[in-house]
Amino acid sequence: MRKIFYYAILMAVVLYGCGGTKTKVDKQSTPVSDMKGNIIINGSDVLFPLARKWAQVFKSENSGVIIDVRSTCSDNAIRNLKSGLINLALVSRELSPEEKAEGLISFPVAMDIVLPIISFDNDNIQKIVQAGVTKEKLMGVFTGKIKTWGQLVNNKTTDLIEVNKLADTTGTCQTWANFLGVKPKQIIGTSQYSNRSLADVIVSKKLGIGFCSMSVIYDVKTNLVRHNLYVVPIDLNSNKQADDNELVFDKFDDLKSIVSAGKYPSPPARKLYFVTKSIPTDPALKAFVKWTLGIGQNYGKDFCLVTIDKKSMNESLKKLK
Repeated sequence: MRKIFYYAILMAVVLYGCGGTKTKVDKQSTPVSDMKGNIIINGSDVLFPLARKWAQVFKSENSGVIIDVRSTCSDNAIRNLKSGLINLALVSRELSPEEKAEGLISFPVAMDIVLPIISFDNDNIQKIVQAGVTKEKLMGVFTGKIKTWGQLVNNKTTDLIEVNKLADTTGTCQTWANFLGVKPKQIIGTSQYSNRSLADVIVSKKLGIGFCSMSVIYDVKTNLVRHNLYVVPIDLNSNKQADDNELVFDKFDDLKSIVSAGKYPSPPARKLYFVTKSIPTDPALKAFVKWTLGIGQNYGKDFCLVTIDKKSMNESLKKLK
């Protein structure tokens, strides 16, 4: 009887460590509580806060696993991964055909949108609320062809648009460039260090405009857009008005619903990825990636990111079998 009781407890521990009863567990595997390993992670500042939380929780359940998580841009993370400096890259863009040909493997772990933002103090905000801004005009602003707010909103204002951007090595800049139909190097503006720093700059720049992840636009405590920020509605059908499906809602939960339902264009909607050099074989790394696709998905909303869709999740889990 004692043996049966002990075996039941052991199996419960194994199932919990691998993400719940939905994930099949090899009966020969080592109990998660005994797992040991060292995982080095770096990459996108968008995914970094969530990845750090994942690491903290996973380590609390698996004390023998050491996880080091640091922030850099997606391109740097890919280089570090290929050179063997890290085990896992946080990447906020699609892998290029060349990267896929080199054998890199991507696992979608969250969803996001890159959005254009201005200050709520902008004098042209009423016109922008009503008409939105077409993709073509946004392209003009971020490539320097449209220089004044008057040109953008069709009035006599001569105030110069103060354009802010992220480095073209970031996944955010590359996603935004893909949406606009230009190359990342064509995007002009004052370069900011991170998505967070760009949003902070726009808050206080009456004439500023920029683009960044929705994860730094919304306040998780209030579920609303951060104070003094306004998300520019993109006039997707170019009918010179912001239709209901083009409005970006003030509440994060409303935007989350649109993203989850696949109703927002991609790009600028995007998936955020874990990337490895090949299919993971290290037990600790494999268990960690599986865990983030299971229990770990519960933490995305705390960082204003959206749970990955079930199809992508299941495809990733198949890779990890």
